[in-house]
Amino acid sequence: MNRKRKIILLIFILFLFSIFYIGCESILPGIPTDSGLSSFPSTVDPKRGEIIIENGDEITKDCTPILTIYSEGAAYMSFSGDGVTWTDWIEYTTSYDKFNIANGLNGTIFGSGTKKVYVCFKDEEGNLSPSDKLAFDTVEYEMGEFFSVKISPREVTIPVNSSYLFTLHGYDLKLNEVPLDGSKVTWTECCGVGDLSPTTGLSTTYTAPSVPGKRKITAHYNRLGTEATIFVIIQY
Repeated sequence: MNRKRKIILLIFILFLFSIFYIGCESILPGIPTDSGLSSFPSTVDPKRGEIIIENGDEITKDCTPILTIYSEGAAYMSFSGDGVTWTDWIEYTTSYDKFNIANGLNGTIFGSGTKKVYVCFKDEEGNLSPSDKLAFDTVEYEMGEFFSVKISPREVTIPVNSSYLFTLHGYDLKLNEVPLDGSKVTWTECCGVGDLSPTTGLSTTYTAPSVPGKRKITAHYNRLGTEATIFVIIQY
């Protein structure tokens, strides 16, 4: 085989190898393929991870903005507004919109202003993100004018003698969530059937009676009130 043919053959082999390598790289486990994570770096400390608030917007009017999260190997995550006081652990997911950045809880400060959201990850072995390298992002929060309240969930079915957690949320005219002052929230149950604890604060736990039926609870905030319906059933 002459030199020219050898060179052509070598080039062809290198071309095939490059195709094979690219194909393998695209299916390697642990590499994010969700387009929502495209702004994250390709190499991330598996215990530190990354977080982006509201798709990277500089300003938000929603106090529970969408958090886009990535951490290779994480099983659980927790959030904080100051890196000191944290939420309970929840299962790891790449998108989350339940953390309130402006209600004065979990290290946050009530009202408008510059907000930080820290995230801490934990794997199945209990290893945590390094405390000196916590992932965080910053956003400017502009609180809208308070307009309405709603209990979440609005309707639920539960067995007799069981319990369920309800939370009151506030909204502006455009339905952006706004923070509420928990000291101004009161909860009541219709006709004293079942039990609510506590009866003040942003959240309450309803414990159903031993008798099935349709029950209602009410949350009051300033002069506004809203209801949730609970269907208590017997499970067989």
